[in-house]
Amino acid sequence: MKKFAVIYGSLESTIQRKAVEVLSRFLLDETLEYPECFRYSATADYSAYRCIYIGTQRDHPHIAQHSTVSLDKAEQYHITVKDEVAVIEGFDDRGVLYGCVDFYNKYIVHHEYLHDGKYCTGFLKESFPDYEYSSAPAVSDRGIWTWGHVIYDFRSFIDNMVLLKMNTLIIWNDFVPVNAKEMIAYAHYCGIKVIWGYAWLWETNFESVTKELIDSAPRAILEKFEREYAALGADGIYFQSFTELQKEYIGDIFIPQAVTDFVNKTAAMFFEKYPELELQFGLHATSVKDRLTYIEKVNSKIRIIWEDCGAFPFAYDPRQTENFVETTAFIQNAMALRGAEDKFGVVTKGFTTLSWPDFVHMDGPVFVGTSSKWMKRNRVQRKEKHWKYFQAFWLTNAEDAYEMTRTMATGKRGDLYITALVEDGMFEENIMYPVALYAEMLWDCNQDLKKMMSDVALRGYVTFA
Repeated sequence: MKKFAVIYGSLESTIQRKAVEVLSRFLLDETLEYPECFRYSATADYSAYRCIYIGTQRDHPHIAQHSTVSLDKAEQYHITVKDEVAVIEGFDDRGVLYGCVDFYNKYIVHHEYLHDGKYCTGFLKESFPDYEYSSAPAVSDRGIWTWGHVIYDFRSFIDNMVLLKMNTLIIWNDFVPVNAKEMIAYAHYCGIKVIWGYAWLWETNFESVTKELIDSAPRAILEKFEREYAALGADGIYFQSFTELQKEYIGDIFIPQAVTDFVNKTAAMFFEKYPELELQFGLHATSVKDRLTYIEKVNSKIRIIWEDCGAFPFAYDPRQTENFVETTAFIQNAMALRGAEDKFGVVTKGFTTLSWPDFVHMDGPVFVGTSSKWMKRNRVQRKEKHWKYFQAFWLTNAEDAYEMTRTMATGKRGDLYITALVEDGMFEENIMYPVALYAEMLWDCNQDLKKMMSDVALRGYVTFA
């Protein structure tokens, strides 16, 4: 049979370079042969190959000339296989990348298994069946929230996010890692935005928050940004303040009003100097859920990222499904709080977290994401039982997570930001089934859930505990 060739329009975009890399790897895995990779030339003779053309209409003359579809949404893609030729067209660079990912997820995987359940080894060597499929994300910003120093291999961590079509990463750390710029640069190479997190009066002792500190802190917070974060090249700042409590007061400080005033005062200083900066307010619902009229006054340029909103998928424990109806009602109110075009987001949970009894704060900057193979192998073994638990109850309660995702995706007219707390679970080594399933929910809210669950399970890079 003819050998495969990946024919790209341009590699000036690092994201499209990543797309060529990803597609080449999938083809190598399937055929055990390296596909050849060429930049498109109108005068070249490709008749000796089975060609896969990838790119956008802007950068790929073949696609611009032969495209029969109209793509109009960020990250959208269209895949066509006809007469032994494939075209993976993206609306933009990320669309090309995600089309290459789903060329494996939606096409290769589903032709590997015959209808009688037998595995067809190397089917691409024998046939290249006709196929057509288009898709675009239901949730515009999809990603992971994690403490940085439990990323043990940042390149593999980011690579695995690509396989799940995730495009945002929030990293929270005690100190900016020594290699923060390298981490951000690699994420951008892969089409992933990096938001760096640090405290705006969020520390381990909430009771230390005083009115005097609230008044004096904004200047120091801005100076910390300018000293440590401004030059990194990150895509924004995520912050938390004094809301992670089960009560409305710290002494005589009324949290809903005080935190709104404090955040607005601090943000005003940021926006005066950095008017286009993406600021994200990590807001724990527990201390303000009955006082949303105060939160409504948070500066509209700030994206509120809601956390601890109630039942699974906002609860740490995926068994905790009580009060799901009340949680849905709260989310609907929060989405409508600042208008239909509000910059709304959430942190969802139900995955591995830090082991707080063993947790140790960093005393200073460290290199992050450069651990040894032995270290990673050891932690994979230690996390296996944790993942078995989470997996069991994701299989049981996936419908709740899907329904909540659909509620947010269909109820929000503005952009929607959903980031899952997945930390210290060795995501860089194993993409566990619950994370892969949830990522697919964020991409497509119109699939049948049972089909989605089986489709995700078939992927070779997905691991079961």
